[in-house]
Amino acid sequence: MDRYHRGPRPDYNLALVHGGDVTAHADHVYETLTEAGHPSIVLLAGDGLGAAQVLADRGWVCAGSLDLTYLVAHDAPVDPGFRVLGEADMLHARELAAATFGIAPGTAAVAYADVVARTSGVEVIGIFDDEDVGDRDSDDEDADGRAAALQPCTLLVDSGPIRTVWSLGTRTGRQRRGYANRLIRAGAAHTHAQRGPVAMCGLTRPRVTPLYLAAGARVAETWQMWSRPRWLLGN
Repeated sequence: MDRYHRGPRPDYNLALVHGGDVTAHADHVYETLTEAGHPSIVLLAGDGLGAAQVLADRGWVCAGSLDLTYLVAHDAPVDPGFRVLGEADMLHARELAAATFGIAPGTAAVAYADVVARTSGVEVIGIFDDEDVGDRDSDDEDADGRAAALQPCTLLVDSGPIRTVWSLGTRTGRQRRGYANRLIRAGAAHTHAQRGPVAMCGLTRPRVTPLYLAAGARVAETWQMWSRPRWLLGN
C-alpha cells in the first residue's frame, strides 16, 4: 500500500510493508523513498514488523504507532448538520485542517484541493452548525436562516472493497463537543446509503482511538511508524 503525494510532511507520504518477503519489500521501499527525497513514513504491520531491523540498520527510527480502526457502515437517522462538501467549501476545509493540524495552507491543500470535489470515488464530508459562530463570514445558512460554519470534516476515499477515512479534524476551539463523533456516525450512515455495509478503515493515533471506539469502531491492528530522524525533526 502507498499513499504518496510528494507532500512536504512525512505523514502525507506513506508506504506500508505488511506481508510477503518483508525484507525485500522494506529494502525496496527504503531505496524508493530515499531516492525520491521527500519526507516519508514507512508503516510496518503484520509480518512486516519483522522488517524493522532493515530500517534500523539504515539509521531510521520508530516514531510511534497508529491504530488501524474499522467500522462497518450501517443505517442510521440523517444528521441535520451533515453535508458532502462542494468545491466552494474546500477553502473552509483547508482552513480547518491548517488550524487543527498545525500545517501550512499549501500542505492542507494536498488533501483538500478544489479538484477533490469533482473526483470520482472521493468525498469530503462535514458537519455544519450555527452554534457560537460569532461574526464569522459564511455563505451557508441553516433552516432558520442563521449562519452555519463547518465544524469537523474528513476525507472519504473508495479503495476497492473498503472505504478509507483520512484527516478527520474538528475546528479549533470546537473540540470535545461531540462533533467528531457525529461525523463518524453520519459518515457511516452516508456510506451505507451509497455502498451498503462495507468496512470503513482509518489510521488513528492511540490517544484519539477512544473517540472512534465510542462511535462503534474497532481496532484491527497496530502499525509502527518508521522514518529518518531529520525528516521527523523538520516537522
